[in-house]
Amino acid sequence: MRGGDDVSDQGNRAVVERYAAALPSDFATLASLRHPDFVEEWPQSGERIRGHANYQKIHENYPGGLPKLKPRRILGSEDRWVVTPSSTALRIIGTGDIYMIHSAGTYGGGDRVQAVAIVELRDGKVLKQTTFFASEFEAPQWRSRWVERM
Repeated sequence: MRGGDDVSDQGNRAVVERYAAALPSDFATLASLRHPDFVEEWPQSGERIRGHANYQKIHENYPGGLPKLKPRRILGSEDRWVVTPSSTALRIIGTGDIYMIHSAGTYGGGDRVQAVAIVELRDGKVLKQTTFFASEFEAPQWRSRWVERM
């Protein structure tokens, strides 16, 4: 790795950490960290959001207000953990211009969800975010003898 790449990686990591801490509703910070051509995709619903302004409108008009989070337990080592009112980043990994944010949150009706966002940067700004949402479910009893509860 060239010397300049280390500096770039450190700068990009800092951008992604600030970005994760601002999700989903610190709109001023998110706007400052997003590339002018920002796009977010939600593959599970087949939706694409073009631009920060559309992202902000979606979240400002969320039925019943934005989801709230009640953290249960967060484990970590060297990674930095961030908490916001409706989302908790559990882990951030990546290098160069590609990072992954694993987070947990709760929707207005109380449904808990895990999310993975793949964040792509260009020129030190978030250009694209692809977010996958997964609802929590009860583990089936039949496999309990082979697993441990988290």
